[in-house]
Amino acid sequence: QKEYIGALKVYLALITAFLMADISGTVKMYQSNSIDFIFWIGILTIFILAFIFLFLARHMHKKINNLKDL
Repeated sequence: QKEYIGALKVYLALITAFLMADISGTVKMYQSNSIDFIFWIGILTIFILAFIFLFLARHMHKKINNLKDL
């Protein structure tokens, strides 16, 4: 079960990196006044990645709490 939590940590780190890259790219498009279809896809992707991050973090905390109960 500890390996599973370790894998979740790796996934959280990847999602964080994707979020940072997506946010910086979207902000750069906004600053250059390039608001088009790709910009809106970036906005949508930010919300999807944030939701996935929250789901994984909550799932990981539940697994950690289950380990404490053992």
